Amino acid sequence: MNQPVNHHVFPSHVSRRTFLGAAAASAATVQAATRPGAGLFSGAGRLRVGVIGCGGRGTGAAVQAAAAAHDVTVTALGDLFADQLAESAGLLERAVGRQFDCPPDRQFSGVDAWRQVLASDVDLVILAAPPATRPAQFTAAVRAGKHVYCEKPAAIDGRGLADVLAACGEARCRGLSIGSGLCFRHDEETRSIVGHIHGGAIGDVRHVAVHASIGLPWQRMRQPGWSHAEWRLRNWVVDSELSGGAFVEHHIDAVDKALWTLGDACPVVALPCAVVQPAGGVGTSGTSVVYRFADGRTVAASLDRRAGNGSRIAEVAVGSRGAANLRASEPNGRPSPHAAAMQALVASVIAGERHDDMAELCRSTQAVIMGRMAAETGRAIGWQDVLGPLA
Repeated sequence: MNQPVNHHVFPSHVSRRTFLGAAAASAATVQAATRPGAGLFSGAGRLRVGVIGCGGRGTGAAVQAAAAAHDVTVTALGDLFADQLAESAGLLERAVGRQFDCPPDRQFSGVDAWRQVLASDVDLVILAAPPATRPAQFTAAVRAGKHVYCEKPAAIDGRGLADVLAACGEARCRGLSIGSGLCFRHDEETRSIVGHIHGGAIGDVRHVAVHASIGLPWQRMRQPGWSHAEWRLRNWVVDSELSGGAFVEHHIDAVDKALWTLGDACPVVALPCAVVQPAGGVGTSGTSVVYRFADGRTVAASLDRRAGNGSRIAEVAVGSRGAANLRASEPNGRPSPHAAAMQALVASVIAGERHDDMAELCRSTQAVIMGRMAAETGRAIGWQDVLGPLA
């Protein structure tokens, strides 16, 4: 969905530290509500979906889940802000009609809204709150026996990523489906492009470049009575403490395409490149790194995000017999990448077949965190430096 609806955010009277601490504590206490992999169609003949983070992406993902199968019903919503929750509920009611069965007593707002969604009778939960909250919420969802759609990135630092990796292992043991928001992995044309490259269409691929020079993300206009702190909290995408920064939150799709093109190899090291930091404005960023792999292959990745940039994006794989553009055309007749990703997850859950593409999300999350660390410190960052002693 393209509506400029604000995402799940922190109310002005709740600090980041308080909320994240509460989330972590709650994750440790949420108990399994169902047996491993159970819950689908229990007595209801439908797949019940809950949404945590009712912004544009969360609301859009709920619409896509309903479109994936007639058996899907959105039955629980959770967001920190009551006004955001109400806006999302109204949009969903209009968009999916009878597949929206979420009365006011299953619409939760406040700091513990996400926990209330998990405690409700849902089978699958959509995690679309700020990335900083994702590790605790993903862990709690798995412990509660829920199938999960997890937006990207999986975490914003090594400790959070370690938690997600551990929860992924538990989900596999419990037979739960866990799908990621790396939507281009499910796009027909992108899959065809990468498939041709893997088939040798451009020879031996030694280098991939993924560069973007784009404008600032959409931001919610400051309203009367909002403090500057509240404005930033409502616009978490430009707050690196919540989003992980633009390179992590936005450029992960491009970096993931590069890793995918190279056979999902893990880079050995990320090296910082000289980059002129853009001046002024909340959300501006400039990051440029080169990833080196054990066999000598490289990926160059850069993101320059500032007001007035326009949109200049290049994603190219260079092989011994030519080059290939990794960017697919607009869907125009085929499912959007996000819809295709949701379709794959929902279909697997309904069929009782386990779906899992979280390994790709965790790998690409580790890579973008690695790149951000290299750019911030000005030194080489190794693959294991992200997890450090946690590895």
